[in-house]
Amino acid sequence: MAKVQIEINGRRYAIGCDEGQEEHVMRLARYFDEHVKRLAGSVGQIGDQRLFLMGALIVADEMHDLKLRLDKAEAEIARLSDVRAQAAQASQDPAPLAALDGAAGRLEALAARLEQA
Repeated sequence: MAKVQIEINGRRYAIGCDEGQEEHVMRLARYFDEHVKRLAGSVGQIGDQRLFLMGALIVADEMHDLKLRLDKAEAEIARLSDVRAQAAQASQDPAPLAALDGAAGRLEALAARLEQA
């Protein structure tokens, strides 16, 4: 297990993490620290525990919003995949193409008759 030193709200903490995850943990700590500093700037230094709790709730809210957006995106991808599959199936059906070819032939014949008239 690796250890990293992080700083939240001006205080240093030693945190354990898996080997190779040190930089990721430090990025997460910097992200969280930004939220805590913003909170401290707006509500004052109300204690690390309260600031951390409020910061965690803000991050949880962001995560929840992102989860909702992800769910909507996945649903849209599934819908578009269904539309694509239906379009592919329809393009393999010769009946619509045959109907269009027949209509085009009739229109060409009518145009030819009109030109002769």
